[in-house]
Amino acid sequence: MKKVAIFIICIIIIIIAFIYKYNDYKSEKSQVDTNNMIYKQAYEKEISGSELATIINKALDNNEKNEVQKDSDGLYIENEENSIKIEIKFIQSDHIFRIETIYLNKISQFIKLYGQAKFKCTKLEYHKKTNLVKYLYFQEI
Repeated sequence: MKKVAIFIICIIIIIIAFIYKYNDYKSEKSQVDTNNMIYKQAYEKEISGSELATIINKALDNNEKNEVQKDSDGLYIENEENSIKIEIKFIQSDHIFRIETIYLNKISQFIKLYGQAKFKCTKLEYHKKTNLVKYLYFQEI
């Protein structure tokens, strides 16, 4: 009788552990989807400069919150886990600008100059380890 009771308790513990792991997995996946949503919504769509400024602020906030390291130039260093890098190509320039440069020159100035301009995200990449967005490339159109 004791062996049967121990066996049933072991099975219940295994089932509870499985349910816990499954719920943890679903919660983590939901959090990843929520974090990626704003970036996925912009992919392959025309957005205004004001909307791009919102995306820039979100990415900068995520990098700060996740304590992503910066190099000597103040640019975020990709960490293979939760860093976000955004590059923007403007029509009138041959250079590609990182969001840190735009931030240093004031987001409000960017909105003033490009608030009504149209941009399109043509590249979207994910971290292999976490499936979080790691890179976005916008072009002014």
